[in-house]
Amino acid sequence: MTWAINFRYDPLIDRDDAEGAIAARLAQSRKGRKPRFSEQVIVEDLFITSLANHRPWVREQVEQIMKSSIDKSFCERFARALEQGKSPTFDKIDIFILRNWRELRFKPEIKAKIEAQEGKLPGLQHCSPLGAVEDLFKLAKIEVDCPDGNFDDWFRHRRLRLGLKGNPPYQIKKFTNKAGDIQIVR
Repeated sequence: MTWAINFRYDPLIDRDDAEGAIAARLAQSRKGRKPRFSEQVIVEDLFITSLANHRPWVREQVEQIMKSSIDKSFCERFARALEQGKSPTFDKIDIFILRNWRELRFKPEIKAKIEAQEGKLPGLQHCSPLGAVEDLFKLAKIEVDCPDGNFDDWFRHRRLRLGLKGNPPYQIKKFTNKAGDIQIVR
């Protein structure tokens, strides 16, 4: 069976970034699996994950379920995912990074305050991970679990996992928040 992959994109995520993240996730799945797993099984697992986490299903998804249901293995994995749940392919932090990669779109009140002082801001790809990105996560009150407290390594790993490339030299080095006045160090 041949799969036609038709992903629905979040309108706030650039299409190229979404496709890159999906390609990176496929490559990671391929690396982490034994050779007996075909690319079709990997794509089916991504499909099953999307079905388990996003409803209602659209007509094309239902049609693909019907086509895939001739395979007993697919049916078992699909039933197990619906019964037990399945972690989403991209978590909330992944989505936040993808949405803000090319243009900052986080908390409108913070964004408005910064842009009133500094003008339109570039996305996370133009911000230093060891300063500006970490500061933005703090401003947006996004907590992350960094091993050894090393945000730079954590963010670099997360960025690569999403298939995103940094864009040094970074335009923004740091954000500071002094008594509600947010300033940018370029």
